[in-house]
Amino acid sequence: MMKRLATTAILSCAIATSAFARNAGDPTETHFAFVDTAKNYELNIRGQLVDSVAMTNLSNAPTHYDNSMSVRLFLDGQFTSALHFDARVKVSTDYTNRDIAFNYYTPIEGIPFNKQSENKRTWDIFAANVNYQLKPVLLMAGFDYLEWGPARRNHVILRGESNIYRPWQDSSSRIFDPAPTPYFGYQFAIGPVTYTQYAAKLFEKKNAGKYMHAHRLDFALPKNITLGLSETSIYGTTTENIPNPNEDADSSGREFEWSYVIPFIPYLFEEHLLGDQDNISLAFDLSVKTIPHWEFYGELLWDDMKSPTSMFDDGWWGNKWAASVGIARDSLKFINCMWDWFIEYTRVEPWVYTHHKGGGYTYRSYAQSLGSDLGPNSQEIHAELSSTFSFVKATLSAGTVAKDTAFGGNITDIHGPEDATDKKFLSSKTTLNYTELGGAINVAPWSWLSFRTGYTRFFGDYEGFRATATGSVQW
Repeated sequence: MMKRLATTAILSCAIATSAFARNAGDPTETHFAFVDTAKNYELNIRGQLVDSVAMTNLSNAPTHYDNSMSVRLFLDGQFTSALHFDARVKVSTDYTNRDIAFNYYTPIEGIPFNKQSENKRTWDIFAANVNYQLKPVLLMAGFDYLEWGPARRNHVILRGESNIYRPWQDSSSRIFDPAPTPYFGYQFAIGPVTYTQYAAKLFEKKNAGKYMHAHRLDFALPKNITLGLSETSIYGTTTENIPNPNEDADSSGREFEWSYVIPFIPYLFEEHLLGDQDNISLAFDLSVKTIPHWEFYGELLWDDMKSPTSMFDDGWWGNKWAASVGIARDSLKFINCMWDWFIEYTRVEPWVYTHHKGGGYTYRSYAQSLGSDLGPNSQEIHAELSSTFSFVKATLSAGTVAKDTAFGGNITDIHGPEDATDKKFLSSKTTLNYTELGGAINVAPWSWLSFRTGYTRFFGDYEGFRATATGSVQW
């Protein structure tokens, strides 16, 4: 058996086989694979070297130059036909012409990094997952990204690994990449209905527990329509060092609630039996692909709302909701090119993702929102048009963003008993507005080489441009 395994491994090194790629730019072919003759055991190995540069010139700030070099390793495969795994790690070295602050490995500072000098830092990040098919249940565990909803730019439920450049987040003191989270869960299907549930650990403060539970029903309806219904519950130990004015704010020593792991129990009801103290949200999403190559989609998050009709009531700050809706057209062949486009609108009401009990209950981990990175009290209209010819893909994008900086517009804001009970969406006095126009070209002539360059121009309260270039070699 060992001879057959070794022989197959040697042959697999010489023959490229297809492998799953999680993101655009990840290696798409495996050149090093170790499998037995029956293919019950398989290990695929891929490596990648990435070098990227960015020049940012925004009004009222000096021109910034940033360079990041990364080494990435990918592993995936199976130990049996029922047990599959996927893992990847990235080790990065960043250089910049601006000062880098010290990082003390506290989650509230974002992803940790090591400051090597005033203008250099190193950091690393990994993600991994494993699943075991124990029919009829699929068991899942990992330290990975969770993503729900059909939105193509702004997920308002769970955004996973999505990362969008926002001018107000531009800083060398924090890495704004989203962070993975450890979780375990399970999934099973009954006809056209699939049930998924996760229990996850979030990170807000060292040695302070913070947890998220999420469960979801997916309905595969006729005419290629998919409907999703989901809930999340977030809670944890008090993280603030200053007194919170709300009487029920203290939750010192909050521990993991095992009752949330039980399937099919609505969190909205279960929370009441646990003391009515957690951050519960309810979400719906819809994808309609009835017309070939077209998609109409939407996501709606209800965060602590009284009733569906209260969405239109600005008299109470707790009527919090967020939504993304869009339309897309894919795979349109015209003039020997393949064309794709979409347009999407996102609206996030004031106070969404926040909680009056503070950081232990906010909808974030490692200082990054688990939902839309626009944050509370914001909106965006975004459109993209892409054309692919052979190994070249060109993309044009345009969008307009509004972000309110007033109280209730930051995910860390805490509403107190003496604060106003109403809410104001995008106040003209405190809202930043800007438009962005951009273009990008992706070139991948071979499976082992790719290059991308992009340019975005900003107009309005953020004036200037951002130019980027990324090259990668993978095998």
